[in-house]
Amino acid sequence: MSTTSIAMLSDLQTQVRGITTDKKIFVGFDGFVDKIKKAVRQKHHLKAEYYKTLKEFSDRIKAATGKSGQIEMVTQRTKLGGNAPILSNTLGKLGVQSYCVGSMGYPEKHPVFSSMDSKCEVISALNAGESDAIEFEDGKMIFSELSVFDHYDWQHITKTAGIEKLRKVIMNSQLLAFVDWVNLPHASDIWQGVLNDIIKPSGKQDFLFLFDLCDPSKKTPEEIDEVLDLMSSFSAYGKVTVGLNENETLKIWAAINGRDTKSKMPPVEEAGDLLYKTIKIDSLLVHPIDRTIVYRQHETLALQGRLVTEPKVLTGGGDNLNAGYCLGLLAGLSLPQCMLLGMATSGVYIQNGISPGIKDIVDYITIWIDDLLGNA
Repeated sequence: MSTTSIAMLSDLQTQVRGITTDKKIFVGFDGFVDKIKKAVRQKHHLKAEYYKTLKEFSDRIKAATGKSGQIEMVTQRTKLGGNAPILSNTLGKLGVQSYCVGSMGYPEKHPVFSSMDSKCEVISALNAGESDAIEFEDGKMIFSELSVFDHYDWQHITKTAGIEKLRKVIMNSQLLAFVDWVNLPHASDIWQGVLNDIIKPSGKQDFLFLFDLCDPSKKTPEEIDEVLDLMSSFSAYGKVTVGLNENETLKIWAAINGRDTKSKMPPVEEAGDLLYKTIKIDSLLVHPIDRTIVYRQHETLALQGRLVTEPKVLTGGGDNLNAGYCLGLLAGLSLPQCMLLGMATSGVYIQNGISPGIKDIVDYITIWIDDLLGNA
């Protein structure tokens, strides 16, 4: 793994200060109202002590087996959620025009999405899903109500949003981001519909594509094989990037190798290499919490990130990483700069709890550089 140097970060900071693009991004197709919560371990009068780790929380649940129990939850805040709205909102704050198609309230938008950046054109075809995200120092557990998506397929979207409207915004975009395959039961139908009804007839073959599947735990190996093939089929119409975190990478590796996820897993670098060789795409972007790895045809590049020790929020960190990476692609930055920009965007979001603007990223890179100087 390559060390992230002060010189690399200083160069990125210079690039970010002047970064602009008039290119547009299409993002679809989910939308959630997220409640960010903490689980109470103990409470003395009105002062709460929260569970710090997922292990502590899971041990408490396990201890209630055969006995039942109750855990108090405290809602820290309610925010816009879903991979598509978070990604689109961050892009807007970074100065990128985006079209966000998804489930953000219908016929009227849910009020929580009124805070989305003005550069995001929202096209909503369904009411939002709902999620309770219980966050810990070492991760998060999200509980989602998904029944609203039971009949949410390509036919529903085209009927509600209008096929001509969808064609216009897709053809007006240089990068298409398809996210949250796992939580939308008809996501493959939606993606295939876009491919068959809009992309193929256009004759356009220079799109940039980003796919983000989310945690595939509840999907069968057959479903995972099918979506890998589907994503590969977009390669005939442009360059495809698939983004996965460490957990998703290992679970997809297990699925395509017929392995139980409880069995011994390979290092994530090895699992990612096999995945990249399995699917016919331009790039595989793997982002564990402390680094980013990109696999391309003739190279594999890994860069160290900056670990935020006291996160304000975790839910949406991957979407912000995708936003920074996509901005880098559209602005013509080098691959290492795209990776670092993705990690910086995610880092400042996790540290501050809100999607960043350009100045926030510049300031965060300064902190990152200071950290490296302190460790030199």
